[in-house]
Amino acid sequence: MVLRDVDQHRWSLGLERVRRALDALGHPEKSYPHVLVAGTNGKGSTCIYLEHILLTAGCSVGTTISPHMSRFSERFRLNGQESSAAELRRVRSNIEPIVGEMDLTYFEWCVVLASVLFALKGVNVGIFEVGLGGRYDASNALDPAISLISEVSIDHTDYLGHTVTQIAWEKAAIARSGRPLFTTATGKALDVIRDHARSVGAILHEITKPCDLPTGMAGSRQALNASLAYQAAGCLGVHPGRDELAYALGTSFLPGRIEKVGECIIMDVAHNPSSMLVLARHLKRCGFEGVGVVGILADKDYYSIVRILKKICSHLYLAPVQSPRSWGKQEMKRTEGLGGITICENITEAFSLAFETGLPLVITGSFYTVGEVREYLVCQGWPS
Repeated sequence: MVLRDVDQHRWSLGLERVRRALDALGHPEKSYPHVLVAGTNGKGSTCIYLEHILLTAGCSVGTTISPHMSRFSERFRLNGQESSAAELRRVRSNIEPIVGEMDLTYFEWCVVLASVLFALKGVNVGIFEVGLGGRYDASNALDPAISLISEVSIDHTDYLGHTVTQIAWEKAAIARSGRPLFTTATGKALDVIRDHARSVGAILHEITKPCDLPTGMAGSRQALNASLAYQAAGCLGVHPGRDELAYALGTSFLPGRIEKVGECIIMDVAHNPSSMLVLARHLKRCGFEGVGVVGILADKDYYSIVRILKKICSHLYLAPVQSPRSWGKQEMKRTEGLGGITICENITEAFSLAFETGLPLVITGSFYTVGEVREYLVCQGWPS
């Protein structure tokens, strides 16, 4: 892997290291206008919708998303295609003598690599998904032409705060004075974003009307995500016709966003109560009557997540995921009182037991859960 020697679990929130790195590299990110996209849920989808709209208009686009599903190189997209690991290794090798001693974290390296890669490729627009919050996320060292904030809800409470108000304040920090800030946030989160935009002099645009065209990704909020991307594209000077917009939105895709495999398997990276409610509503609307495979990180509101899904699934197979942050048997046992729970040793066992029921199956709870199953189910073929 490109950053195999960098500990991806080390967090050190702040902007100074990235700013020093970009300054030492001659500010490659200033060679193209770029967009920051923050939010609790829907920001990855919004990035892809915006990417496709811009591509349909003939723009060259670099997009970085976080986290990845199966491969590190998924984080770096050039004109809608995943960048190669070999290319990313070359970029890192070239800039290592300049920034190698700056003790960049994994996430800071991602921002720096994307900034340089997009400059080398001469993109017209760069799209950067904010990894965590906004205020101290590495991507906020950039100077975006436009900032977007999708839905805001409870997540990453250890870093961002325990209320929607606190979390929205962190995300609002990606706004820039005199520049557009688009959001689909509502309620208390929107109140905070309004106040912050006013205080820094950002030009706030509140997006409340969903797009009326079909989108390539399912879910009740995707029409709002698409509308957010469309408005941002217009601000960048791209105004597609209805047919072009329909094509761009209809062909947009990210793995693990209510992704259907065959006739009876659905995979979704829902990893907080808000996104699990969206998935549950979709399953209910589709008449889903089946079981679930669930793997969650211990620092999430795992009880609420399991409780929401259990109302839809007749049985849940719980398992740890391949991460030091995974929940363990102690956390899983706390959900047994909900009934219809089987605790498994790993995701492979959980999937096998669930699949053997012959019932429709949903795989969810984290990027790790979906990534592990998807790698075999879609990319390699499930081992016999």
